[in-house]
Amino acid sequence: MENENKPAKPKKWKRVLKRIGIVLISLIAILYLYNWYWVNSGSNEWQLERDEDGVQVYSLKVPGDNVVKYRTVIKGRYTLSQLAAPHLLDHNLETCKEWFENCVGCKIIEPWDSIRHYDVSLWTLEFPSPFQPRELLINTSVRQDENKVVTIDVTSVPNAVEHNEGKIRVERMHNVWQFTPLGDGVVQCQLTQDISLGGFFPQFLMNMAGKDANFEFMQKELPKFLQKEKYKNATFPFIEEQ
Repeated sequence: MENENKPAKPKKWKRVLKRIGIVLISLIAILYLYNWYWVNSGSNEWQLERDEDGVQVYSLKVPGDNVVKYRTVIKGRYTLSQLAAPHLLDHNLETCKEWFENCVGCKIIEPWDSIRHYDVSLWTLEFPSPFQPRELLINTSVRQDENKVVTIDVTSVPNAVEHNEGKIRVERMHNVWQFTPLGDGVVQCQLTQDISLGGFFPQFLMNMAGKDANFEFMQKELPKFLQKEKYKNATFPFIEEQ
């Protein structure tokens, strides 16, 4: 009798494993369809996500794109050079760590060009395992229009120099800072952020964190930078104040 009952156990486990397999396949299919639906969704218009303490954060989801863009706006009594100074001075490791606490390297690739008003620098960011370090090879350029609006373009130039082994060069990064004089010493500061770290990295986490991360930075961190004496007293011959 005991021998007759033994074959029933493998059959039972096969049924259990089969059911688990069906559940896993169904879950993967659901996640795939959800991701497909989300990537292809979006209004292609800026949407206000947060408006507190003088800080407005907007998001933009373009159909077919898995990256959510963010735009953050504040107003304050600053000079145009003061707002531009953190981007144009002190391209070193200490400053890099102030922008990104996980920064482990900063190198000037092309020094500041006083005629064309740009430079190229390489920032290295460390991430916990299993994510590889990222390299941000960026061109930072500045211009001012006839209305005295200052625009700073921070654009990825991933292939400007040879890639380093063991690090992922960020292919997509285009952040735009715009400083618009409003009169009476008040300036609107706007940051439009479009970045993907590429490689093996959960982009959905950046999409989820973007709203609050941009709010916290513009409300708390940026004002601290701007109050440093070297930035408050900065002047640039190519920037005309309001």
